[in-house]
Amino acid sequence: MHDVQAKLTVDQSDDRHLRRGILMEEVIVRAQKKPEPIGRVPMSITAITGDAVINLGLMDMRDLGRLIPSFNVSDSGYSTPIYTLRGVGFNEASQTATATIGMYIDGQNLAYPVFTKGVNLDVERIEILKGPQGTLYGRNTTAGVVNYISKRPGEKFEAAYTAGYGNYETADIEAYISGPMANKLGGRLAIRHVESGKGWQKSLTRPKDHLGRVDKSSARGSLVWQASESFENTFSVMMWTDRGEPQAPQVIALRLQNAVSSRLLSTGRVPQDRGLPRDVRNHPIVPRDTDNNNIADWADLEWRLKETFLMIASSSQWKVSPTKTLTALLSYATFKNDHSIIPQSGLSVRNAERELFVDTTAYALELRLDGAWGDNADWMIGLFSTHDDVYEYQSVFIDHASSSFAPPDPSDSTGLSSVVGNRVDTFGEQQAATQAIFNNVYWRTSESVTITTGFRYNFEKRAFSGCTIDSPNNSTGVGYGNVLNLISISSGGSGGIRPGDCLTLGEEESDVPGAPNKKEPGLYSDVLREESFVWRITSGWQATEDDFLYATFSRGFKSGSFPVLASSSQDQYRPATQERLTAFEVGVKTDFFSRGLKINLASFYYDYMDKQLLGRTYDQVFGPLPILVNVPDSEVFGAEIEVSVKPVKGVFVGFSVSYLVTEVKEGVTLDRQGEQVDLAGNKFNFSPEIEVTAIADYVWAISDTLEMGVGADVNYSDQTNALITEEKLFAIDAYTLLNGRCHVGAADQHWKAVLWARNITDKVYTSGMFETGADTIARYVGMTRTLGISFNYKYE
Repeated sequence: MHDVQAKLTVDQSDDRHLRRGILMEEVIVRAQKKPEPIGRVPMSITAITGDAVINLGLMDMRDLGRLIPSFNVSDSGYSTPIYTLRGVGFNEASQTATATIGMYIDGQNLAYPVFTKGVNLDVERIEILKGPQGTLYGRNTTAGVVNYISKRPGEKFEAAYTAGYGNYETADIEAYISGPMANKLGGRLAIRHVESGKGWQKSLTRPKDHLGRVDKSSARGSLVWQASESFENTFSVMMWTDRGEPQAPQVIALRLQNAVSSRLLSTGRVPQDRGLPRDVRNHPIVPRDTDNNNIADWADLEWRLKETFLMIASSSQWKVSPTKTLTALLSYATFKNDHSIIPQSGLSVRNAERELFVDTTAYALELRLDGAWGDNADWMIGLFSTHDDVYEYQSVFIDHASSSFAPPDPSDSTGLSSVVGNRVDTFGEQQAATQAIFNNVYWRTSESVTITTGFRYNFEKRAFSGCTIDSPNNSTGVGYGNVLNLISISSGGSGGIRPGDCLTLGEEESDVPGAPNKKEPGLYSDVLREESFVWRITSGWQATEDDFLYATFSRGFKSGSFPVLASSSQDQYRPATQERLTAFEVGVKTDFFSRGLKINLASFYYDYMDKQLLGRTYDQVFGPLPILVNVPDSEVFGAEIEVSVKPVKGVFVGFSVSYLVTEVKEGVTLDRQGEQVDLAGNKFNFSPEIEVTAIADYVWAISDTLEMGVGADVNYSDQTNALITEEKLFAIDAYTLLNGRCHVGAADQHWKAVLWARNITDKVYTSGMFETGADTIARYVGMTRTLGISFNYKYE
């Protein structure tokens, strides 16, 4: 029931845009688990065809921000994306932090954002649903849902390949083969590999050194067995690997982390330049207004990504009666990060570089029964159950970080007096289980009016254990354990931290995982149990043949979360509890001039309670450190417009605009000096006020068998900030990106050659910014200008 059928009701004499996937007309979607034209779905929904994914160069879900205003993707610095939709996001950098957006492939849940890095393969369409979800899809979400629908095996043989080549010796090859394999059995296999021979980044201090090579592979295979007229099963396997090099950030500012040094410097008894290690304070930085997005820096480590994802899924549909269908979705997913090493400080010395090990498994089961009451109502009831096991280990290289040194000595020309350590590790282990029941009923009260009601009851249990330890690879200094022993004894404690023990200070003693009779001081363990009740009420009115109006009132929840972060106190591991969002939305979808002009308008208000946020706590030795918090009260106002028009034959123009106003009504956090900051009146981070996307395309015939086309897309994003505290150092400037393409190919679409350019103006823009927990403020910038050519051929 998650497949998508497409019905294109336009003049077939001018269908070039349709074949190339640029124009979205009367597409039939199953956003509400029933077939409906997209223009008659009573919610904000955007659909992008698989051909558009290829033509516009969308590598993975992170590229959707180019096309969908109010959908933003930022780089966390941990090789995992952070998604924000209509200002609703969770800026937590752990590779296994859950998102505010539900992510699915053919209705199967992708539990964590990092799972989505290889899903843009052999896609039929992408559906983006905006607003709280929970009555139709598996997991609770507060922002919305992104559902990738892959192509299915057809009734006849078909195959195709696409080969491309671009800047930095980059080759991109994709192919699929599909068709019947036996009686009632069809199969499809798709593969893709992208590899570059040269990194696109240049070292600030070693201009001959490069970083950023790409080495990504993905594959998906599916079998569809039509056992009978009443039973069908789809079995699929999807996998991707990333063996490339991570991107290095640009360091744009230095800022002392060590709290003891900061206090001494503020007294004037120590020269101001003595707080930072010499190699850090003398290191060149990148000007904020640089026009060079290639430049960055990194230390002498073996930079690499070693990520692997595998998902095995089964989807079965059984028509148990003429009016009832039972659907069963079962999936197993595993993600491993096998000691990736990621630069985070933007320096050529080891200031906050990180090695990651992650082992995650996620099981999900969904059962749904769909039925009808006569001719006027359709209903659905479902059960959802998941179990996730997550282990994450982080090791931080801090050879040249102020936090690893004792207070500066005024007579020491290096600014250092003693070394504490050069490596510190942290780990977190958690198990999460979810059980839910949900329901949706679609009522036709008249020929022109429909009402949809739905609910969901959800129970979730999440168990966590974690702490920070002296790394077994620490090779210098007295060790953090001895420093914390001294702090503990001086404050009336007993000390007693031994090498390899948890460093995290606190009163709790927890069971060691796997050894329930062994207690370990400093190990933080907790269990978070949460319940929620989600509901949705929607009304749709077909006012005229071309005008559809809707209104929706809904509530959604996102479950709580434990962080994995370097800590000095057990308080830093305390979870953020679940957040709640109540949404009001009205909209109109209309067609003019025999579907030549389409306009969609939506306006919404969100009452946002207990927004989850990465805030700050303050340690008297190590200074400002991260902590998860809940912001009690916030709100979001917004409006969106989507317009598409065919002014003349062969020409298509479309644009989308979003206007977003976010505001914290009540909430506090700490600044770098440990003082409380009132967040009331502040805007959300990574939430531009205005975003605009425009697409233009022109196709004309060269002959009866050949056609040519040119096109461009422009994306504008307003200024925003990486922190909810709105610190000026973390401001993200507005930017405009321009991409273009031209092509020539067969009119019957059997072959096509495309010449493309992305970021044509070579604009420097920020895709992520963060404070590393050491002595730098660093940002990730978007890809520099790239040029390339691709060739596609289809066999039928």
